[in-house]
This record gives sequence, structure tokens and C-alpha cells, in this order.
Amino acid sequence: MSTTSAPVRTAAVPPRRATLRRATLRRATLRGATLHRIVLHGVTAAVARLDQPGPHGRASDATTLRAAAGRFVSHPRPPVLMGVVAGLAAVRLARGRFGRTDAVVAVSMAAAQPFVEWAVHRGILHARPGSRAGAVCYRIAGWGHEQHHRDPTNMDTMFVRPQEVLDVGAVALVVALSGPPPAATAALCTGLGLLAYDWTHFLIHTGYRPRGRVYRRIWRNHRLHHFRNERYWLGVTSNIGDVLLGTNPPRDAVPVSPTAAYAHLPAG
Repeated sequence: MSTTSAPVRTAAVPPRRATLRRATLRRATLRGATLHRIVLHGVTAAVARLDQPGPHGRASDATTLRAAAGRFVSHPRPPVLMGVVAGLAAVRLARGRFGRTDAVVAVSMAAAQPFVEWAVHRGILHARPGSRAGAVCYRIAGWGHEQHHRDPTNMDTMFVRPQEVLDVGAVALVVALSGPPPAATAALCTGLGLLAYDWTHFLIHTGYRPRGRVYRRIWRNHRLHHFRNERYWLGVTSNIGDVLLGTNPPRDAVPVSPTAAYAHLPAG
């Protein structure tokens, strides 16, 4: 007795039906591509409206805290960041009560802030296009930061751009919504840390002079970074990273960089 099974016959798709199916698939693909272009164009246009071109004046024109705060919120870029932080705060509040784990997350992220600033400032903002990774970092952020160093008080190149804020904010929002409540706390702390960086950096470049000892120290260090040597004094909200990572030397221990902006001016 033969054990060979009979071949299974499959119904052949009529040529006309197959043609219609391919045409439908092509139309769906074209509609998807068109929708993608429309959405991308809309997002790009919205970001362009948020990031209005200058001139926006000079930070050095603000000589009081009140004037500095007014210039900060009236510039088109910081309100985008403040809106993202407000959204993350609302999400965290909606996730429930704060607990011990949230406190640990907040303290840990505050402790990490000086080292994150140091690493981003040195590795990304001051990246040079000598390698593939350096070229990518230079294109993303290094070129813009270079313009800031050439004219430190120019508010056109002062703040984190809305596109970067929205990219980071979108990731943070996904984490805040999909993770446990402490993940939402971490997302909020990320936004608050970026906002603290943007405000402190701006304030240092205003005409407001520090009165407190802590602020005077970071104010002086950032001016040394600009006007003495940009390879040192990389912290903005704190100089802890510089102290522990060896980039906080005495002023006269390092030479004046040939690319330091207005190197002939005193660092204060």
C-alpha cells in the first residue's frame, strides 16, 4: 500500500484579482507616504514657528534678576522647554503619590547632573568633526555651540533648540506614561535638570552680577570657560564635575586658548 499522500491543491488567484490587489497595495502605500510627508511637514512648520529667527538681542542687556527673567520667558525657545516640563509634572502628579523610591530617584539624578553636564559639554557640544562620531555630534550640536562661543551674549544661539527639547520630551513622555511612577519621576527630573541648565547658563551671560558665593563660583568658572580656555570649567549649574574630573585648575595654570572669545577681556 502506498503511503504517499495526495498533493494539496491550492486555489490559484485569478490574474485580474491579483492585479487589483497589487494596485490596492500601491495606493495604500502612496497614501501612507503622503500622510507621512504631510505630518512631517506640519511638525517641521510647527517647530519653525516655535523657533522664530532673531535677532533676539543680547543677554548682557539684562542687569537685574527681574529683567533677566523677563528676557528668558519672552524668548521663543525657553517657553517650549517650560511647557514640556509642565506636561511631565502633570503626568507625574496623575500617576499617584510620591514615595521613598521617588525620593531616591530625585536625589540620584540631582547628584548625576554635574557629571551629565560635564560629559555632554565636553563630548558633544565641543565635539570636533575629526572622526565619524565627532562629525555627527558636531552636526547635531557642536556647530551651534561653536557659534555661541564666538558671540557668548547673543541670544540667537543661547538656548536649547525646540526640536531637541521636543525630541527629548517625547521620549520622556513615553517613559512617564508607560513605566512605573518612579520612571515618571525620573522623566520629570530630566526636564527640570535641562531647565535649570538653560536658565543658569542664560543668567551667567546676562549683565546681572552674582551676590551669593555659590553662584559667583559657577559664574566665574563659566566665564573662564569662555574667555580663558574652553577645555576647562565645563560645569554650568555646578562645578563638582570639574573638581572631581580634573578640569577645575587655577586660572593661571592653563594658557589662554587661541579660540577663546574675547580672550583679552578679564574673566571676572
